Amino acid sequence: MSPPGEAETSSSRLARDSLIVGAATILSRLLGFARDVLIARLLGAGPVADAFLAALRLPNLVRRVLGEGGLNAPFVPLYLAIKAERGDEAAKRFAGAAASQLGLLLLGFVVLAEIFAPWVVLGLAGGFADEPQTLALAAFYTRLMLPFLLLTTLAALLAALLNAEGRFTVAALAPALMNAILLAALLVETFRGSDSHASATLLAACLSLTGLAHLVMILWRLRGIGLPHPSLRWTPDMTRLVRTGGATLLAASAGQLVLLISTQIASTEAGSVSALYYADRVFQLPLSFFGVAMGTVVLSAMAGEVSQADHDALLGRALALGLALAIPAATALFVLAEPIVSVLFENGQFSVADRERTAAALAAFALGLPFALAAKVFGQVYFVRRQPRLPVIAGLAAVLFAALAGFFLLGSRNAAMIGALAASLAFIVQMGLMGVHLLRTGLWRPRWTDARTILAILLASALMMLALNVAITPLLPALNPGEPALRRAGALALLCCAGAATYAVAGFLFGAFDAVLPPGLLRLRGASVRTPRS
Repeated sequence: MSPPGEAETSSSRLARDSLIVGAATILSRLLGFARDVLIARLLGAGPVADAFLAALRLPNLVRRVLGEGGLNAPFVPLYLAIKAERGDEAAKRFAGAAASQLGLLLLGFVVLAEIFAPWVVLGLAGGFADEPQTLALAAFYTRLMLPFLLLTTLAALLAALLNAEGRFTVAALAPALMNAILLAALLVETFRGSDSHASATLLAACLSLTGLAHLVMILWRLRGIGLPHPSLRWTPDMTRLVRTGGATLLAASAGQLVLLISTQIASTEAGSVSALYYADRVFQLPLSFFGVAMGTVVLSAMAGEVSQADHDALLGRALALGLALAIPAATALFVLAEPIVSVLFENGQFSVADRERTAAALAAFALGLPFALAAKVFGQVYFVRRQPRLPVIAGLAAVLFAALAGFFLLGSRNAAMIGALAASLAFIVQMGLMGVHLLRTGLWRPRWTDARTILAILLASALMMLALNVAITPLLPALNPGEPALRRAGALALLCCAGAATYAVAGFLFGAFDAVLPPGLLRLRGASVRTPRS
């Protein structure tokens, strides 16, 4: 077991690296958020928006899976093992072979997908089969976006090499550059006043350019540690990568596959694909902030842990750190779903009906946020051991459960809300299966301090919910869609600040942040709550 001082250093390093990656990710998501606000303004939630956003599902699936550790999970532990056993050169040769052969495979996939684009779209939004015009538009946009898959996947594999070497910042910042390019294109379209189809076409083409920018940025950073040499020679190391990599990628993709099922459910009602997409973008902000760190920082840290006690401590800290963000975020999204959607999206082509559909979907997504985060944490235990079988089973069970939930719940109600609710229920199933297995097999032995921290997070979040419900009533007039945009944004910001302040104070007093607070602040808190002796 690590000495106390070393444990504190490990905890601080975990928090620091997680915050670096999380901050870079939140920057990307904020730029992406601004992008989506402009998309909502330009495209609204009609047929063009449905077609464009359905086509965007495949690039988003790839980007989110890869950006949140999908390639890190199979690559990083194997790369580090080769480096420890045979040295740097052997590890770099392995990285070069993996990049070359993955690139060749992806090139073939992109060519086939270009040919069969309409069938690809139906796999993403089967409801378009009854809407030939929307299907044709979605196939056109998909063909423009497909080169992105090749370019960004190669960039993600090379970024995994950076992560294995402990260099997280540039790899985490690359998606922000991609969103900045798309945001610039949207601003151009806003000033030009183009029709919705022309705007969607330009955005689809620019998406592939962002993939190229992503790859160039990673290659530039790799010069500092040496570029891997391309090779098409098959080696036993590649066999080891493929043996675990396919299953690991499938397991890491489970959350995004669940969202594809949600899109299928939403595609049965006109306008619901767009509503689900906008709600998902808000939902992804807090999930991505710590979810990306789960697939980069925590995975690399676990790969270096040797004792069961160290492993249990790291897993407990990671879970507490993630839930300290996810639970209050879920609470705020649930309580403030309608004002958030109204302030961010209700403008231009985005109507009142669109707002109601999107807000209902966002509230449904919020229910599953803590469980989706916990599933990401639990998955790292299996990935670092290169044992993805259980995460694959849990992921497939979640996808199946989402499909069944959608089938039984879908009716005359909001299809976007049903799709989001099906996803949240699926995340609960996925987390539950992995968590129970971890406990039964002894792969994780929770500590009382972690349970106490999570209980404190729940109590602080409950107080925050109470504060938000009290504060929202006097601010309702300022949140009215007829009010100036700046006044509405200020009222929403005031609500968010009130909730955050309540949670921060309550969380500090209850001990919700013990996993990340420096020892000095912990002693200060202990002194502040200690009852004086008479």
